[in-house]
Amino acid sequence: MFDCVPPTRSGRNGQVFMWTGPVNLRNARHAEDAAPLDESCHCPACASYSRAYLHHLVNAGEILGAMLLTEPNLTFYQSLMYEMREAIAVGRFRRFTNDFSTRYSA
Repeated sequence: MFDCVPPTRSGRNGQVFMWTGPVNLRNARHAEDAAPLDESCHCPACASYSRAYLHHLVNAGEILGAMLLTEPNLTFYQSLMYEMREAIAVGRFRRFTNDFSTRYSA
């Protein structure tokens, strides 16, 4: 589950993983949203492109959309694994999982 398949497949289908839960950029509500995809993510896609532009790429079937949406997904997975390792190292994994579940389903 934590290899490259879920983040790339999801990116190809317009889904992006964020700390507050997944976002489907195919939804019309993103059509005119000038905000960045995720302000807390520093990948090139989040730093350089608006939700509206990414929404357009996904709905137009442009391969660039799939490529760009893969970046925040991979960044999310890398950050998630880093945070999990840190929580395990300090003996707070159960707290991490509880906090993550609460935040992700918000």
